[in-house]
Amino acid sequence: MTPFRKYIITILLSFIFTQVYCQTNLSTHSPINLKLTVLDTLKVENKSMIINVLWLSDTIKINILNQDKKTDTSSLENIEHKGYFASKGYVLSDETSIQNCFSYALEKYFENNETFSQNIFRKTTSIKSESLEKILRNSFKVITEFSTTPRKNLKKTIPNDVLLAFVNNFGWIIHTVYYRDEIFYTKNGMFEPNTFKSLNKFIKKTYWDTEHIIVYKIDDDKIKTKLNNLAR
Repeated sequence: MTPFRKYIITILLSFIFTQVYCQTNLSTHSPINLKLTVLDTLKVENKSMIINVLWLSDTIKINILNQDKKTDTSSLENIEHKGYFASKGYVLSDETSIQNCFSYALEKYFENNETFSQNIFRKTTSIKSESLEKILRNSFKVITEFSTTPRKNLKKTIPNDVLLAFVNNFGWIIHTVYYRDEIFYTKNGMFEPNTFKSLNKFIKKTYWDTEHIIVYKIDDDKIKTKLNNLAR
């Protein structure tokens, strides 16, 4: 990598993560900001880069959009293509494309959390299941879990302000949603974020291979202990 390219990457990372350290909250209650440390750059692509970051005590991989690069949509400019993509709910933008359901569910979770805030999981980032599982295992706790069969299980009362992980028969987390006040918040692939109210209908239509659902809530005590250890 040329010195100039290294310089550009450094400037870009600095710009992207400045808000993490400077974020303020104007309410009377200021949540604790969960900061990150950029460890190294693993891969630089045309429109994004994959980096290792230290989030609390976990090293996770983040795919982050290079906002200086724009998607070439010239091949999709005719009426036929635009109509097709619009009918499917696609929006041809980099920000819509890059964020996945894992990043989105975490973004919505912390957006509604009064104790902690963050600026890692957002429109310009995505994470793989391995990193998500680290976060859930080490920073969250399981509130409840249930099988998707019989279907009546999907009508159970769900606690408020939780993250739901959809697990298939291989034990893989294939989707996550945030739940608050009887509304589920979801993002599927390149689609715009959306909401739904019926877990049964959503799974039947979209994630029919879900075998069970695990409900998570952040573990305040565990997070505060980690922050105290980092401060020493």
